[in-house]
Amino acid sequence: MKFSFNTKIMRFHPLSEAVDLIAKAGFQAVELMADRPHAFPRDLNAERISALNHCLAERKLQVSNLNSATVVSLEEPHNPSWVDEDWQIREQRLRYTLDCLRLAAAIGVPQVSTQGAGPIPSGSTYRESFRLFVAILHRVLPLARKLGVRLLIEPTPGMLIENSDHLLDLMAELDFSDFLQVSFDNVHFHLAGENPLSAWERLKDHVSLVRLSDTTDQSPHAHVVLGEGILDLPAFLTAVQRSGFEGYVTIQPEGNEQRADMVVLGAAAYLRGAGFMAGEGETLG
Repeated sequence: MKFSFNTKIMRFHPLSEAVDLIAKAGFQAVELMADRPHAFPRDLNAERISALNHCLAERKLQVSNLNSATVVSLEEPHNPSWVDEDWQIREQRLRYTLDCLRLAAAIGVPQVSTQGAGPIPSGSTYRESFRLFVAILHRVLPLARKLGVRLLIEPTPGMLIENSDHLLDLMAELDFSDFLQVSFDNVHFHLAGENPLSAWERLKDHVSLVRLSDTTDQSPHAHVVLGEGILDLPAFLTAVQRSGFEGYVTIQPEGNEQRADMVVLGAAAYLRGAGFMAGEGETLG
């Protein structure tokens, strides 16, 4: 089990500053936001990709994942959905995802995460939207396989795919492809009414990335600083550790851009204090 930090909290700063802060805190990797100003695919030509790789190599950081779940830099609506009623919006999401897969391959990132398809349109049923999502994924997975980059689905409350039942049904439809895996967000499962520990036991064989944050009762969809919410994070991390998970656990609290340095350094301190993340020069058994 290794730890990374998402650059989204530094979205108002250059990527180099985000990378510096995450490296300073002692994380082993960064999760890149596939959006401006960090890693929006349309912006990264060969020269900028080379500079990014050099920046990461200098700080001895890996990239755990390219996060394309939300994107505000597309020309039309915020966060275009895979299952929108408008086929042009669906195509926009498809093209963006294919571009993200190509970018991930170019910078050596093994996986790209995406949202749980999007909200079910008012004029559609769950089954109709489900069939549409499956059909579009059949257009994506051949490129993922060719490039050797996994596509990770992140169940999200209020979207088509929001719990472990939905996700397992989806993966079964696609023959449990090695290139269709799970981005496991502990807060999302809690907010969808599912115990994260139970969901982990159901899905652990298909999880390629764990997304860790805390949450509160005061907000319908809050991702707060580790240890400042209501979730038993040590129990969850212990379950992940005991299962033999060898991938990355990425930290992504939201809404703390003005104190990003405190949040990143605080997350590292929390994980060290709980015995899950090694300090400089230390190893954990």
